[in-house]
Amino acid sequence: MRRFGVAVMNEPTHQKQNPAIEILESIHIDAEELTEELSFSYQHEIGAVTNPNAFTKLNDTGDWVMSCCPLHPESRASFGINKEAPYHCNCFYCGYIGTVDQMIEQVFDLDEGEGLKMLLSGYILDEKPVIYDMVADIENKRERLVIPDMPESYLQEMKESRQSNELMYRAGMSYMLQRGFDQRTLDTYEICVDTATGTLVFPQRTRRGGLRFVQKRKVGDAYHGAKFINEGNKIKRDILFGLHFINKFRATKDCIKRVRLVESPTDCMSNYQVGIPAVSINGRILFRNQIKELLLAGVNEVDLMLDNDAAGSKGMEDAAKALDRAGIVVNKVMYPSPFLKDSNDLLRAGMLDKLETRNVNMIGNIFK
Repeated sequence: MRRFGVAVMNEPTHQKQNPAIEILESIHIDAEELTEELSFSYQHEIGAVTNPNAFTKLNDTGDWVMSCCPLHPESRASFGINKEAPYHCNCFYCGYIGTVDQMIEQVFDLDEGEGLKMLLSGYILDEKPVIYDMVADIENKRERLVIPDMPESYLQEMKESRQSNELMYRAGMSYMLQRGFDQRTLDTYEICVDTATGTLVFPQRTRRGGLRFVQKRKVGDAYHGAKFINEGNKIKRDILFGLHFINKFRATKDCIKRVRLVESPTDCMSNYQVGIPAVSINGRILFRNQIKELLLAGVNEVDLMLDNDAAGSKGMEDAAKALDRAGIVVNKVMYPSPFLKDSNDLLRAGMLDKLETRNVNMIGNIFK
């Protein structure tokens, strides 16, 4: 699909029936949180941006969450996402109209149907709440809800895809080696290349080791559309990459009580490689269910180390408050330089295991 600007107001785009409407009607999207997540993705996951202010300057008007339009340059919020399903989008300046999945396809240059997939796999949403029928629950004696795991055979197929394209496999693994990872780290975290899609595969497991979903990343830095795509169960607010390793020791004398909490799988793997236990939250927002999983794994102290940028700083501030309320000791890892943006940068600089930490329990102003 092609990206377009002001001229869109004269095009009949998105007038046909959207087959995703039924799915959009069945889920709840927090339009404000989604806009914030889209802002982060827009700034970090695509190459040339149409509007550097896109999805910023939020304003909740009651029915719409307004922000700057991603489809043309502007500094005033003229683009809105409707807060009611099916979540229509409308730019009151350029005239764009479409549902939120269609907007994602347009902004991130995705094929038709990929916007809904990206929305379900990568952003904050829930199934619409339903009224709890206690009588029916008792009468039916329903079993406790169990979130299904993906079959391990799905991951195995991707590992075996190497046989069909050895060149693609080597290109993907070479990229990871260039990021400073050794083969032991790659094997430990089951990193492989899905040669059918040209993506690196990061298996995302539950605390107990079940395969919930796989995160796929385009190989290298020259890619088309979104950098990351998740495949599998869309329920992921309880997932922390790497936590199943920590959980294995919870009932032993070697119980790991202190971990670094980072943004991405590569950050987690970077810390592992220098001998520091770590888990990643797969983004910049720490959810309550993830805190619960940390506690169940025996963790009682967390060193916050999200990315060294404005979004990471805000994420750490919010995470510190949530962890503090849960009774967890919270420390902030101090970056030695503004030019080193994350754990992987520090791994390659040989500094990752030489960082100072500062306790931030009950001290919110340290993030200011």
